[in-house]
Amino acid sequence: MKRCGYAFYKARRKPFLTLSNKRQRVAWDKSHLSWTPSQWEKVLWTDESIFEVPYGNIGRKVIRKKDEANDPSCYKRVVLKASSVMVWGCLAANGVGNLHFCTGRIKLQTIYVCLK
Repeated sequence: MKRCGYAFYKARRKPFLTLSNKRQRVAWDKSHLSWTPSQWEKVLWTDESIFEVPYGNIGRKVIRKKDEANDPSCYKRVVLKASSVMVWGCLAANGVGNLHFCTGRIKLQTIYVCLK
């Protein structure tokens, strides 16, 4: 295997962005190019992130050549999560909000309560 250029590598995670998602993001960007700084100051940027707590076998290994790292057949597709912690945070022109540890599902009502 090594003579042919193959080795064991940890599989890369494939982001779940579809072509439709990418097009929507570019359209949103283009529609906001003319915004003034005062308009951007009214925006509250929010995001949630999941941090996985790894245990046991923490990664799928694939046999590939060194230059095949971005080959879709070598991706690790993740649908189900193991133990994880979800956090939610926000930032605006006047500063950064608190980081919230979330349990259950995030709903619009929960986000509104966090902003009060």
